[in-house]
Amino acid sequence: MTRNRVHHSEIAEVIVRVHTGLRAVTMPRKRRSRAARRSEAQIAASVQRNRIVSFIDGKPYKSLKWHLAAHGITPEEYRDRFGLPETYPMVAPSYDKAVVYERADRGGAVRRKP
Repeated sequence: MTRNRVHHSEIAEVIVRVHTGLRAVTMPRKRRSRAARRSEAQIAASVQRNRIVSFIDGKPYKSLKWHLAAHGITPEEYRDRFGLPETYPMVAPSYDKAVVYERADRGGAVRRKP
């Protein structure tokens, strides 16, 4: 504050403003309201054999990875924003299986069901 001209009677107000601003930045965000949460039926309907329907734009995707990146959010933020379980897939089931078999053909590790 050496180059800022603040009268000594205003210093307390400046400190309060800085403190409020820092608290807003460092405090964890509050969870979204229940209105943003999806019902179990909506969640089940969004995962189909060949695609996953995005809750952001309602369009189907084989993988949500690039779609979420384009919107600047991570899978964890997406699940949190829409109230999805931690086990909610980011890849369509048939696409996931195709990738596993492709890796096996290349000599990679094969995922086994428990």
